[in-house]
Amino acid sequence: MVTDILRNSGIQFRKARFLKPPSGTYAVYTDDIETLGGDKLVAVYHHQITIELYESTPDDNAEQAIEQAISDTGTQWEKQDRFWIQDVQRYQVIYEFDYYEKRRL
Repeated sequence: MVTDILRNSGIQFRKARFLKPPSGTYAVYTDDIETLGGDKLVAVYHHQITIELYESTPDDNAEQAIEQAISDTGTQWEKQDRFWIQDVQRYQVIYEFDYYEKRRL
């Protein structure tokens, strides 16, 4: 789901990190998973998604693209305000959302 969201946003992205970050705006994401189920059957996966958007200059269009792509799925999300990371000389905006996936056995 998260790869579809980011693909639909049109922003370059990778899972966890870029080995060589692009010069423009890009995103990285993590997908923490908790399994649920009963009677020794794991059938439900709870995904906790974090998308980190990195911007060399404030990029309102990129933020709107991610927000629209997440909202288009009907998923509720949280956003942390943009802040400056001195070490990497980038602005960062963090998005977080959860979703459940049921797997058929």
